[in-house]
Amino acid sequence: MLGLVFLAVAWISSMDDASSAEVGDCVKKSSSSLDDGLSVVDCGTSEAQYKVAAVHDDTSDPSVCPANQSAYTKSVHRRRGSDTHMVLCLTSAK
Repeated sequence: MLGLVFLAVAWISSMDDASSAEVGDCVKKSSSSLDDGLSVVDCGTSEAQYKVAAVHDDTSDPSVCPANQSAYTKSVHRRRGSDTHMVLCLTSAK
């Protein structure tokens, strides 16, 4: 039962992390060392640091982003499946 609760909490907390980001979303750098480094935030708030310009799934190559955009690479290692990789191309939200 405790494992099920842990999985539910992990799933809910991952809903706002970088893996759920879409083009047009705003993100901020996270202050927690337990998460993946970026979280999705409302673009109308002062928390918004970057805007997602492009999402590239199935790659970890940051060169897919143009030179004028920052690349954020995320890899998720799965025990019972293949690893997933993605690159977010970011522009300043300011």
